[in-house]
Amino acid sequence: MMNRTIVIGDLHGCFEEALDLLDRIGPSKDDRIIFAGDLVDRGPMPRACVELAMQYECVLGNHEEKHVQQRKRPLRDLLPDHARTRAELGDEHLSYFASLPLTIALPEHGAVVAHAGAFPGVAMTEQDRYHLLHVQCVRPPERKSFWPSKAPVGYSFWATQWAGPERVIFGHTVLDKPFVGEHAVGLDTGCAHGGPLTAIVLPDWKLVSVHSRQPRTKTARVAAYEVMPGVRCFS
Repeated sequence: MMNRTIVIGDLHGCFEEALDLLDRIGPSKDDRIIFAGDLVDRGPMPRACVELAMQYECVLGNHEEKHVQQRKRPLRDLLPDHARTRAELGDEHLSYFASLPLTIALPEHGAVVAHAGAFPGVAMTEQDRYHLLHVQCVRPPERKSFWPSKAPVGYSFWATQWAGPERVIFGHTVLDKPFVGEHAVGLDTGCAHGGPLTAIVLPDWKLVSVHSRQPRTKTARVAAYEVMPGVRCFS
């Protein structure tokens, strides 16, 4: 069997679901496993998620970046969710976050993994850090990015504007179902909010998901912003 590349969406502390997903996919020792960032916060087992990802590959997510930026701040000054995560993490985990790449290229599949996505019309080699970690709704050539709920008229989701050539595999934006476009695939289906945990398996581009073990939150029940026909996001 051909070696596979398995890209897994945002874990956000959902370690047991990650094990469920890997069990369903059944990776061999020769398969490549990549996490799309945002391993921590929200869910119940952030440290276990980090230590799982440390065995494989991972791109930097905005939540990992935030913990690196705040590493010298006392816990009392952090948001409660971030403080709970930080209390579980050691210096070795924060150093690991600081070492993570912003992208992982998969030229054999014509693809690249980036946590949030990419700014349309800019080559992947020239993308800035902010957009790789945070991009959502944009209106090129303006470089601002907005949450869907805050986006002015004329702004739309970056992945509907991205024309390649790479197919970007991303997380970050919580969707009610995977985003599957010609040039982009979105995998964050909100496991920490009670939605599925989703992966894509290459070279077949097969989506695989498992049910969340987390309680379904109000956020997961109401997806108000359509990012492409039939796919909505939470914002």
